[in-house]
Amino acid sequence: MPSQTSDFRTAISTLAVSAREDGIDPRDIARALLEAALSTGIRRELRSTVSAALEQAKGAPSRELTDLQCRRLRAGQRLTDPQYAGLVLVASTRGSRWIYRSQANGRQRQATIGRYPAISLAEAREKWAVMRSEGLDVKSADTRSTTTLEALADKFITAQQAKGRRSWQRTQKVLAKHLLAHHGGMTLGEVAPEALENCYLHLMDTQPGAAHNIKASISAMFGWAHEQRLLPTGMQAMKLRKAPKAQVKEYYPGPADLRTMLGGLAGMNPADAAIIRFQLLTGTRISEAREAVWSEIDLSERRWTIPAARMKAKRPHTVMLSNQALALLTSQTTREGRIFGHRAHETTIKAWAKRRAELKLPDEYGTHCHRKSLLTWVAEHGGGRDIRDRLSAHSRGTDSDSHYQLSTLNREAGEWWQRWADRIDAIEEDGKVVLFEEVRA
Repeated sequence: MPSQTSDFRTAISTLAVSAREDGIDPRDIARALLEAALSTGIRRELRSTVSAALEQAKGAPSRELTDLQCRRLRAGQRLTDPQYAGLVLVASTRGSRWIYRSQANGRQRQATIGRYPAISLAEAREKWAVMRSEGLDVKSADTRSTTTLEALADKFITAQQAKGRRSWQRTQKVLAKHLLAHHGGMTLGEVAPEALENCYLHLMDTQPGAAHNIKASISAMFGWAHEQRLLPTGMQAMKLRKAPKAQVKEYYPGPADLRTMLGGLAGMNPADAAIIRFQLLTGTRISEAREAVWSEIDLSERRWTIPAARMKAKRPHTVMLSNQALALLTSQTTREGRIFGHRAHETTIKAWAKRRAELKLPDEYGTHCHRKSLLTWVAEHGGGRDIRDRLSAHSRGTDSDSHYQLSTLNREAGEWWQRWADRIDAIEEDGKVVLFEEVRA
């Protein structure tokens, strides 16, 4: 090959004249020149351009990169667009991304255009054209950085709903009240850990439980966003300062507080009062009692079978109904659907909180304390660990033997539930009923 540009032009002109005189196809000459150029060892974008020109000179159809090829690209592979020098699609275990490779001062430079399929083949080519014409060598803007916290929270809550998470409503309210009310319009590109921590740090001394829940909800959202690759490039799941859980409350209502509570139920909405009384008699959680439906009740067998989907441990739980629990059920006006009507969880809880204040009962007296009262009383009167686990739907194991052993305790559990209901009657009657365990020989 000629070493000087002028010599190269002279050689091309001579070849062209010879081709016309000898009847040689000019494309043959072009092929020879292009093949000679490739044999010199040129690399990268220049080689891609010469190779594409050689294919055209040979009359071969031009290769065309297609979306189908892009979609089929597997991790560890790459595709080069033959018509757009330097445009490459690289696939890894984290997905595929478009990159633009160019030469400057004898050194190769590389800029990320974006991820596929968020940026299609056509869009990547448009960005390639702009970067090539303007000599750009920077990463294109990551549009995820413009996502607002409100938009991210909407996606997170929708995902929790789709997974059937029962806590999504509570999480939604926590985020709306403590995060979005102040920072909903903030974009991910603007988010700093300090802004998120300020949502709960001021509550750590006075309301540690609330602070812990706020921090947990925010961390869960960002952890999910990181897994779904919704965070901007380089942004990790937020590591926020810990908010310690609230101290476990040792309080449980004794006979005096139970008597006050039972006497005060008459001042509440009848449905809320019935839910609380039923929860007290059965030792269940307030949500389990509130959502009870008639299809779960077998009056003839004196059983209430709560399905696994409504249980915290995700295992079905059978409550052997006492005489008092049966009387409460049969006194209800409906026989279909929800036993106590469609009362919202917060409606019942707020109604009890208001009534508790009116009755001057301790703030620690939540409905969950009824379970503590039952289990404490059973333990004090000789009930072993197995029977307490059976009454509360707790299990120390997950094997089939532990489930079988609990199922054989139905008769014993039924006796304890009846003794507990009699105890409640005695308390409500101000001790006028003598309990058989209190009788002294």
